[in-house]
Amino acid sequence: MTTRSSLGRVWSPALALALPLALMAGCASGPKPDAALASGSSSLEAARAAGAPELAAVEIGDARNKLDQARTLAQAGRSRDAIRMAEQADADAQLARARASSERARRAVDEVDASLKTLREELARNAAPARLPQ
Repeated sequence: MTTRSSLGRVWSPALALALPLALMAGCASGPKPDAALASGSSSLEAARAAGAPELAAVEIGDARNKLDQARTLAQAGRSRDAIRMAEQADADAQLARARASSERARRAVDEVDASLKTLREELARNAAPARLPQ
């Protein structure tokens, strides 16, 4: 019995120290930023395809910079910060895509307005009474 109780005294402090260290190591790994980085990359590519580099340059530039920062943070092991930055990049890329779509629509409306103006002017000219030579 003496052997068992002295062994328990040795193991007890070791376990008390090892358990919190094991728990901290498990928590330190945190979530992986892979999914957030993939989502940000996908949104950035969709914005490029939608014409954002020409029509929403500031927004797509912000998205690109934030995605680069997210990749750097992920490589440094700062997963939570990487995820947060990748999510911001994703949102900026979606904004860039929406702004590009909005700008294309505005330009189309401007073209239709210009065409309508031309048609109205032609109608006004044709509707004017013809003058006979005297």
